[in-house]
Amino acid sequence: MPLITIAIPAYKTEFLSEAIESALAQTYRNMEIIVVDDCSPNDVKAVVDSFTDDRIRYYRNEVNLGKNDPSRNWQRCLELARGEYICILCDDDIYGSEFLQTMVNLTQRYPSCSAFRSGVSEVDERGKIRKYYPLAPEHSNVEEYIWHYFSRNNHQTMSEWMLKTSSLKAIGGYVACPMAWGADCSTVYLLAENGGVVTSPARQVFFRYSGVNITGQKFRFIPKKVLGWQRQCETALEIMNRSSHPDKKMIVRVVDHEYKKGRRNLFKRASALDLCSMLKHRKKYGLSIPFFILMMLRNPLWHIIAKRKK
Repeated sequence: MPLITIAIPAYKTEFLSEAIESALAQTYRNMEIIVVDDCSPNDVKAVVDSFTDDRIRYYRNEVNLGKNDPSRNWQRCLELARGEYICILCDDDIYGSEFLQTMVNLTQRYPSCSAFRSGVSEVDERGKIRKYYPLAPEHSNVEEYIWHYFSRNNHQTMSEWMLKTSSLKAIGGYVACPMAWGADCSTVYLLAENGGVVTSPARQVFFRYSGVNITGQKFRFIPKKVLGWQRQCETALEIMNRSSHPDKKMIVRVVDHEYKKGRRNLFKRASALDLCSMLKHRKKYGLSIPFFILMMLRNPLWHIIAKRKK
């Protein structure tokens, strides 16, 4: 049986070949690659069939599981994985050739940990580096990791992680969040309660920032992103409520401050239609009437309408 499963939840095909090539190029060989086609309208199978390596397995979902939450396809990947560890490689991201070996080395140094991660470089559509993601200490307990994230000393993406399969299944798998916004963070927070997080400074993951992934579409899916952000912050606060860390109160203040700030920033990006839609379910979105009016007045569309009326 393979030690590691590289799972590629596939829907887009623009960069899928590069993702598969980077998985096959790993210097560490005891692994399998599963490609789970999420009922894509694109010909994912043709891309997979262009490779002849017998470590690749292809599956196609009967329905689009990830339409509203891509983490549901991550969950399908987890069900199909045979490895002791699982890595989700998004269909437009790339691994450096030493990614798996770097993660395996970390598991040997920190056998009680379930969450291992690589340093990340963000690249554009052409693969050119745009920026580096900041690095956390090699080992952080969950409280420190939450503090680093909400203090903006850290940033993460799904493809950088290698997670222990049994531990992931024990918490119910990947946390469901609308559009998977914050699903990776919420999942890692829960895993890190026992054993913390281990980070390699080697930048062996290349996250692709483009107009075709959810991260790159800043002004779309705002209502779902608001709910995902709420879920992520609630998960962090639930963990902190269970914690006995001496700096617990300080960390909770940081999370609460960033939660409010993050919500405001998302609402600022919302269209007038999104704001009106969220107002109908304002309790669900924690949206007060005065805040709604303020956001509408700040909305660029409102200013265009106001100018035309003058």
